[in-house]
Amino acid sequence: MKEYIFRDPIHGNIAVNDETIFRLIQSPEFQRLRRIRQLGTSFISYPGAEHTRFAHSLGVYYLMDRVLRHLVEHGVEIDEDERAMACAAALLHDIGHGPFSHLFEKVTGVRHEEWVARIITSPDSSVSHILADRNRAWPARIASFISGSWEGRPFLKELIASQLDVDRMDYLLRDSRMCGVTYGQFDLERLIQTITVVEGHIALTDKGITSAEEFLLARYFMYWNVYFHKATRSSEVLLELALRRAIALLRGGGREALGFLPPALEPVLAGRELTLAQYVALDETDVLYAIKRWTAAPDPVLADLSGRFLHRRIFAGIRLEGGLTAGQEEAVRRALRAAGFDPDYYYQIDRAASATYQYYVTRDAGPTPIKILLSWTDPPQLREVTEVSRVLRGIATEPVSRSFLFVPREAAEAVREALAKS
Repeated sequence: MKEYIFRDPIHGNIAVNDETIFRLIQSPEFQRLRRIRQLGTSFISYPGAEHTRFAHSLGVYYLMDRVLRHLVEHGVEIDEDERAMACAAALLHDIGHGPFSHLFEKVTGVRHEEWVARIITSPDSSVSHILADRNRAWPARIASFISGSWEGRPFLKELIASQLDVDRMDYLLRDSRMCGVTYGQFDLERLIQTITVVEGHIALTDKGITSAEEFLLARYFMYWNVYFHKATRSSEVLLELALRRAIALLRGGGREALGFLPPALEPVLAGRELTLAQYVALDETDVLYAIKRWTAAPDPVLADLSGRFLHRRIFAGIRLEGGLTAGQEEAVRRALRAAGFDPDYYYQIDRAASATYQYYVTRDAGPTPIKILLSWTDPPQLREVTEVSRVLRGIATEPVSRSFLFVPREAAEAVREALAKS
């Protein structure tokens, strides 16, 4: 087939020579990712954070292809079908994300991984047909590959989802560049050159210790400075509260109080189970247009919350040393009510440690922590990365929690006083 080149700001030219991969990129389900931002509401904090899951997914595909070629060059046997399947899985790993991604999961109660499986395997999906045209077994195999339930060689699925996967490699570099910060930079070339396979699992050679340190420190600093940015968290809270208010109005019989109900969002707000076609039709255009229209909604709470999000009048964040007691929470509600705000929609506690993104923590590293190969003895001498890196021990022991109480700025001082007295 003709070679297609995608010009990428992170990796340069991304060449596609595989007809199946190109057909997947051209599918409506994948093209939809152009309308899903990679970092949700982070554009509120970082004006350049407008990059999409489409661009990220292309980057993950590119890195998977690069790593597999490196492994083959260094003696790891990977047949062509296996390599192509892994590259397709890398391309499709995020295809199930909804508008504003993890926020939308809260609203629908359905994790994006479930939609990934449905899009890849459903007979109603063009993605499934494209995969089946290549190999009838591919839809089910790739779905299990991405979910982690695939029973083939573990290093292949570890390259999709583990503590050292191509997904993280791409989003750290991409998010860092597009946000205009340097926290997420690491030596990608060196990291790839030190990747190896030991007893069927991904590992780094001992020459990769410094690369691993850079990689994990990049994750640590990106989480605390970008992904957990207070303004980003506050804007996400505002958007969630606006959607919650719209849901309450619609399900409570107050449809006219919305003033406008976008057809694509209606089944979500009404709480009905979405068909695949309805889900794929949803993107951030629908949500942002609804928010824009709701600034003139008859319901004053919905109109105010929508206007605050649209015009970046985000809530103030009050730092907490943990959660609130029942007495403190009641004091917060009284203070908000006295300031003229409905306490059901004008405060929220946000805990960074419970956010979707997490940096490397030894306790939570799961079955695939980052391993360093010290020697090709029999058996090979492997160590978990924090055992051989003093640099990483201080940040990789326990997760750190950071909690904020978000309230309207106009009521922040009254809320602080109420907390001090309670």
